Amino acid sequence: MNMRRVVITISKIYLDQLHTFAGELEEDGMIITHLYEFGVIIGVVSEEDISKIKDHKEIISLTDEKQEYISPPDSEIQSTPGE
Repeated sequence: MNMRRVVITISKIYLDQLHTFAGELEEDGMIITHLYEFGVIIGVVSEEDISKIKDHKEIISLTDEKQEYISPPDSEIQSTPGE
């Protein structure tokens, strides 16, 4: 099963229902890893469950969490392929 790490922001008008909404997301297959009282929820969800998650009216944005790797400052400069 292919899992996606997502960041969800909910509308301010639903902040008082944050924990109830988080429970609904878990029922829809999301595994919540971080829940912030200001309306941001981070977690993982399968590709097949993402459509159920996107349909909630409380969500104002749902994005994939990107992880970037930056080489340490003392590492060699990376060359582009073919150089």
